[in-house]
Amino acid sequence: MMKFVFKAMIFVFAVTASAFFACHAFAQAAEDEPLVDENGYTRFTGEFEPTAFANYYIDDVVKINEEESFSFPKTSILTVRKGGELQIYVGGSVKFEGALIIEQGARVTVSGEFTAYEGSRIECFGEFVTTRKSAVMLAGEFSNNESSAVVFGGKVNLYRSGTYENAGPTTFSNSANAVISGKYDVLKNGKLFVKGTFSTTLNAKVSAEGYIYLSGKIYNTGELTFKEGAVDILDGQFVTGKTGRVFDERIAEAQTASEESKQDAAGSPKTLRGIDVSYWQGAIDWKRVKASGVDFAFLRTSVSDYYSDETFYYNITEAQRAGVKVGVYHYCKATTVAGARAEARFFLDALEPYKLDFPIVLDIEDRTQEELSVDELTRIAAVFCEEIKKAGYTPMIYSSASWLNNRLNMSKLSEYEVWVAHWGTTRPAYRGSFGVWQYSSEGRVSGISGDVDLNIAYIDYSKK
Repeated sequence: MMKFVFKAMIFVFAVTASAFFACHAFAQAAEDEPLVDENGYTRFTGEFEPTAFANYYIDDVVKINEEESFSFPKTSILTVRKGGELQIYVGGSVKFEGALIIEQGARVTVSGEFTAYEGSRIECFGEFVTTRKSAVMLAGEFSNNESSAVVFGGKVNLYRSGTYENAGPTTFSNSANAVISGKYDVLKNGKLFVKGTFSTTLNAKVSAEGYIYLSGKIYNTGELTFKEGAVDILDGQFVTGKTGRVFDERIAEAQTASEESKQDAAGSPKTLRGIDVSYWQGAIDWKRVKASGVDFAFLRTSVSDYYSDETFYYNITEAQRAGVKVGVYHYCKATTVAGARAEARFFLDALEPYKLDFPIVLDIEDRTQEELSVDELTRIAAVFCEEIKKAGYTPMIYSSASWLNNRLNMSKLSEYEVWVAHWGTTRPAYRGSFGVWQYSSEGRVSGISGDVDLNIAYIDYSKK
């Protein structure tokens, strides 16, 4: 009898244990199964490979670590939901052939590799941030909404098949090195901040209807179009290469110069071709310069209140002897009214023996003046020009379109002639009227070794 009871107890224990382990295994399997929400979206945890024809979501922090790589196929969608974050660490990699949606309040941070293939789609309503060690390759569609914030650091490539719609703020940080070969559009309410390097290739098409602020470098060898309504503040380096094209469709309130000043006696448009030179151009053969079709030249005379350009006396003598009309310019570094007056007098001392055909120019653009207020800088320019006018000359102000628009109150300087610098565009962005436009810094002229600035004058000042 006791044997029978003992055997029965062993049997019950075995059945109970078997049931326990079966339940545990079932529960464990349930825990290992990805969570699927009521809409059929599967929670992505970074622990399994995504499949085609599937929708995924992230609502927590998912980390892709070094040597981990995940690919989302063409027919898949990953949504990073509000409060969720996808972090791709150095050495990690995520690739998209399908779609990525970043909701408002969500974030994607990339320090590793991020690839979006041709045919992919990325829609950002939240934050998309890449660090200086990242590598981002975009061959599909990328759009950032007005509510989003996109910050690129490290290497960024927008390939020929890629498109980027900049509807919200996009920043290329100091560490960014971007190469654009596709289509990049800054939309009406979009803001593009270039603090690093933003280069375009031959096939690139970049257009701006919104806001561009440049404190880094844009190197354009593709096509760049400023549409009507675009605002650009180009305080960095803007360079257009030999294959680069810049189109400016903006309608300025004031045209380049009055129509009357552009007409000759016969009533046809009249412009003059010119250059500006300094010590940096070395020895110039002015006879060859004149023979090449140059009508006028601005010669640098001095810098601040201490330096006289050592090529000035040779240049003015030989240029006038060759029949080139001459104006002169002074590079100003003054940060006070007293300094401006001293520089003007220093400048005038060098001019006394010479008869000039074109205006006497204040070149105002030095970095030491960037901290000055608009009123302070305007006052410096006014005092300098007053000194030139009192000496019997025609004063002119030279600066970039950006400085003339934003750093000087030109309404208080309206009595003076203006020479605007804006390279690589079909029309300067300066909103006021001007008589001379410096349109290139990479010109080539017979008789000069190396690059030289090129200018167009809409007024023949020698006849005024």
